Amino acid sequence: MRHTESDLRALLTEHSQERGGREPSAHLGAIVRRGRRMRRTRQAVTAGAAAVLAVAAVGVGDGLLTGAPRADRAAAAQPPTHSAQVEPGPKLPDSFPVRLGAEKIDLSLIHSQRFETMGVARTVSFTPTSFSTGFKVVCDDPGAWVVTVLRLRGGESGGGVARCGESAGPHHDRLSAPSDWLKRPQSVQLWVFPSDAPVQEVAKGATGCPKKAKLCDETAQLLGRPEVRERLSAKLGELPGRWAVGVYDRPAGTGAGPNGEPFTATGSPADSASAAQDR
Repeated sequence: MRHTESDLRALLTEHSQERGGREPSAHLGAIVRRGRRMRRTRQAVTAGAAAVLAVAAVGVGDGLLTGAPRADRAAAAQPPTHSAQVEPGPKLPDSFPVRLGAEKIDLSLIHSQRFETMGVARTVSFTPTSFSTGFKVVCDDPGAWVVTVLRLRGGESGGGVARCGESAGPHHDRLSAPSDWLKRPQSVQLWVFPSDAPVQEVAKGATGCPKKAKLCDETAQLLGRPEVRERLSAKLGELPGRWAVGVYDRPAGTGAGPNGEPFTATGSPADSASAAQDR
């Protein structure tokens, strides 16, 4: 059994004190047993301190490996309070100016819808408040193509094709609106295509311009054909692209016509035909 120097010093000190007090000297076996007890005590203290350090190290390691406590992790999972806000997209005007005969009126916005994609047909339903109903489309890309299709008085479809930033939008009047326009909810169908959509490629060389037309946008004429729109939509699929449509009308109860329907100014038949042709 080996003893450290401090053990021996302690034993010698104790032995000298006992001799100074004239007490009997400790037997060698007793001295050895005392030294063993002191050594065991010191080892127990050292082992206890090491265990405390080991537990602390495990706690720190666990924190490093598993991350923050649950409460902190839950807080970290929460989105930041001041996160970036999504932009609202293109803005619709509050009013829509139209000319009916000699009268120029401003229609008010009665319904709107926003979309995040283009390239596919969209149907927008609304309840008109008069025979004077207009439509306006705005896009993030003002060069995008807009196709508008709505029902006319005779049951046929009319509408228009134009660049989004250039389109004034189609509108109805008493001579072009269907007879049941104010009797039930109505709808308008719209397509928005990218400005560089391969319209000519999809149409395979088909012409949509009258031979005698002096000014004709071939692409616009082709997009007016349902089969071209369907092929183009199938080729492009649904693409990212924000746009919005607004439905504009006169306030309800703005005068009354012969049948108790809201009265609107009417232009000449030529004006109405022109409005239908623009659609």
